[in-house]
Amino acid sequence: MKIGYLIVSFWLVYQLAGAQVPQTLDSVMVYLKNHTDQDTNRVIALNVMGRELHSTGNPDYKRADSALRVSEKLALNLHYGLGLGKAYTNIASIYFLTDRPQQALAYFQKALSVAESYPLSLRFTCGAFSNVAAAYNKLGQYDKVVEIQLRSLRLQEEKNLQPRISATYEGLGNAYRNLGKPREALPYYQQALAIRQAGKEIQGMAIVENNLGVTYDLLEQYNQSIPYYRRALKHAEEVNFELLQADILVNLGLVYRLTNRPLEGLPYVKRSLAIEQKLQNKGGLGTAFFNLGQIYQDLKQLGPAEDYMKKALALANEVGNKQKITDYTAGLAELYNDMKEYKLAYDKQVQLAALKDSSVTLATNRQVEELITQYKTEKKEQQIKLLNQQARIRDDELANKRLQTTALLMGAVMLLLLGAAVTAWLLNRARLRRLEEAQQLRKQIAHDLHDEVGSTLSSISLLSGMVNGIIAQNRPESVERAVQKINTDARQILEAMDEIIWTINPSNDTLHRIALRLQEYAQPLMESKNIQFSLVADPVLDSLPISMEVRRNLYLIGKEAINNLVKHSEATIATMRFEHQKDQLNVVIEDNGRGFDTSQLSERTGQTSMQQRAKAMAATLNVQSGTGFGTTLQVSVPIG
Repeated sequence: MKIGYLIVSFWLVYQLAGAQVPQTLDSVMVYLKNHTDQDTNRVIALNVMGRELHSTGNPDYKRADSALRVSEKLALNLHYGLGLGKAYTNIASIYFLTDRPQQALAYFQKALSVAESYPLSLRFTCGAFSNVAAAYNKLGQYDKVVEIQLRSLRLQEEKNLQPRISATYEGLGNAYRNLGKPREALPYYQQALAIRQAGKEIQGMAIVENNLGVTYDLLEQYNQSIPYYRRALKHAEEVNFELLQADILVNLGLVYRLTNRPLEGLPYVKRSLAIEQKLQNKGGLGTAFFNLGQIYQDLKQLGPAEDYMKKALALANEVGNKQKITDYTAGLAELYNDMKEYKLAYDKQVQLAALKDSSVTLATNRQVEELITQYKTEKKEQQIKLLNQQARIRDDELANKRLQTTALLMGAVMLLLLGAAVTAWLLNRARLRRLEEAQQLRKQIAHDLHDEVGSTLSSISLLSGMVNGIIAQNRPESVERAVQKINTDARQILEAMDEIIWTINPSNDTLHRIALRLQEYAQPLMESKNIQFSLVADPVLDSLPISMEVRRNLYLIGKEAINNLVKHSEATIATMRFEHQKDQLNVVIEDNGRGFDTSQLSERTGQTSMQQRAKAMAATLNVQSGTGFGTTLQVSVPIG
């Protein structure tokens, strides 16, 4: 049984209006002493003070709440909507971080009500939706989580809010994970992490990395989860976020326990317990107590195990967290069974049966599935509607052009004759161009078939002719080698034919298809070398078509770069990014491997051919590396 806990990311406004109001705790305290006017700047300063006291360093929730209550009252008197919305958001986040989700929900809803009634900015409103969903997530009401996060995402897409709000994607990832679908949750978390990284939000990166670690734990891919936990812990320590550190430490302890290394996990959980005791966070204390109990149970130290689990259950009952009460009761039942205390085990099982209500859980899961399906359907309908509108516009434009043409024809017969002659010339030139393009395509296919298939078929033919002679000479080892060579060559032909067919298929004329093709090629190679690989593609690129020649060269450059990375880099992490900047596509492949001296670039395998392919599509290829500093390869292709 894996019992951990998770800090759910919520959206908190860190940049407050008022250029003259400082943004650090020490300076804002001085500012408040000197600035006694009861105006909007005082509201802003009180919000900064409340924010800094509870969200950074060692939190002082009591002082933070006191400052924010004053800010709330003053903002109400001044009818200052933005200050009031931020005061409510900060008050709610205190409740959220101290494991009081019902109170957090009430204040997040107040902030949303303020955002809609004044109204406030689109970003504030969308963020307020995501905060309400985060509170519902803590309360276990996952159908409401999905409903509200999808409202936020629809609004962001409708108004093209850039950058998107990371907490929205994290909330949808949490919903999929709570539905028991961790694999479907991964793309949402990866999207959220990309947004956090682009904004250099260290604390947000730590939360998403922790979420990714938990998700890979659920997939039992512990070699993936541990690196995410370690990066998350490093980032949480960087911003001195102790509550999150405690969460990550518990999760690291659980990974070691799940991989049958409880002694290695014990120090992590003890460190988590020390932080929770310092912060007096009852929810986190219960989690740490219970996980210590489970580790001691694995170590067959059943007395300490019982003590810690009973402390955990008492705290869960005190807080009133039904899910944790259920989990801890189940854990105690299992422990008493190991202790051969069957009467106590039976009593806990009876309590557990009363706590469980699977019909409600199943109903909630169905509601969440229906909401997600409805959102995807609506999105497709919007795309169809847009295409129909574009078609009507094109029809109107064609009708206008026909009217103009008719008027010109009626106006001057000589212009008609001249236009006909020019049109015929243009049509002939276009027909000639299409013939030239078709001829070029035929030459390219013939060249590829000759290079990729012809020589290999010749090899198969020669080897096939030799086999009978080798058999007659009674040389079974040579026969086996020849057959293996024939098998290898045949497989290479199939792969080459597949790539040629894929390249000339018009349905693959999008950057999205190239990204998927390269991911399919790279993933097994990376896994064979234990390289953690991720792909990040700008969603805007999905609608951009590209020519067959560009697609082919881009794919072959990517394939060569991936091969070099796997063979030579000795990396543990690799990333491929497809980015759109103005009229240019940037494809970036980077790793944290050993690197190399770029002055020797031309001597590395495939580098010359990659440069030639880049030149053929009017692109630039740049490689940055250094011994011990990893390698970054970037291809920049003009598009549009």
